[in-house]
Amino acid sequence: MTIRNLDFFGFLFVFLAVILGIGTYYYLRNRRRQLYPYGNWDELLKRLAPLDHQNLERIAADPTALAAQDNHWVETMSPEDIWRLLGGMRGIEVMEKNCSVLVDLVFYVQQWYPEALLIAEQLRLNAREVEWHIGRLKATAKSGRPPAAAAEYLQQAVAIYFQMTREVLALYQQGNLPGLADLQRAL
Repeated sequence: MTIRNLDFFGFLFVFLAVILGIGTYYYLRNRRRQLYPYGNWDELLKRLAPLDHQNLERIAADPTALAAQDNHWVETMSPEDIWRLLGGMRGIEVMEKNCSVLVDLVFYVQQWYPEALLIAEQLRLNAREVEWHIGRLKATAKSGRPPAAAAEYLQQAVAIYFQMTREVLALYQQGNLPGLADLQRAL
């Protein structure tokens, strides 16, 4: 054989090895996603961004967040207080991102606890509502008006998000599922 033929076969061997390696990588990655479509436990917890849940509880417990009650005599938080307690636009974006993680956490549980389907669907609807409120808040901010102009959207979003976190924790506690302590620390 000539040197050109050896170079050609060497190049062909390297090329086929690279193609085979790439194919194997994507095959294994796809297979893992089919087994765990929402990620594994550690990945889900890492996706949860930290929020000050004491502040969320204070905002959610404010009487104006409870639309069904008529508590006009109770002093409520000002929109600026709500904005500050939440952490401004960063807090809003974190809350919006965490909504999808909460839904994924419930779908993760559904693999072993089929009764979680109803809770997962309710959380998915709640997450959409939070996104709607946050969308209105962002639109208000883009229009140049102060965030206080959309305080009701912010407060409703926080109240719904806080309730979502409580429902996820209750599901994990009710099912006596492993990882409850980790989830309580993350939330």
